[in-house]
Amino acid sequence: MKENLDNAGVARKVATLLALPVAERTIELQLMAVNFAGWMEQNFNLLEHQSQQLDRMPIDVREQLGKSISNYLMRGFAVQFQKDEKEKEDPDYKELSTLGLELWEEPEPEQAWSPLFFRIHYRYPQA
Repeated sequence: MKENLDNAGVARKVATLLALPVAERTIELQLMAVNFAGWMEQNFNLLEHQSQQLDRMPIDVREQLGKSISNYLMRGFAVQFQKDEKEKEDPDYKELSTLGLELWEEPEPEQAWSPLFFRIHYRYPQA
């Protein structure tokens, strides 16, 4: 079932993935690691501009997201995600902040205690 790309939807998807038997979770997370944008399209109800933003994202960033999130979830940790409410319907002012992304690119990171956190927030020009 596709989830909305919001705080509750991401939390449900993470819980669903972590509840899978290890073999099934491994397959699902390998799909995420090799094709992050495709995995997002299959698992979330993305708006057209969200799909376009994924497509425009540099390939190395998509690969880093897929690998890091996959590695983190494979260890049984719940990804922390926060998406702020937007004031306007203008996706051009969206920013993604991360914590721990670089540390989780490898399946066995040196600092396995580091959390993986994502925040989507909006910065609007000052009027």
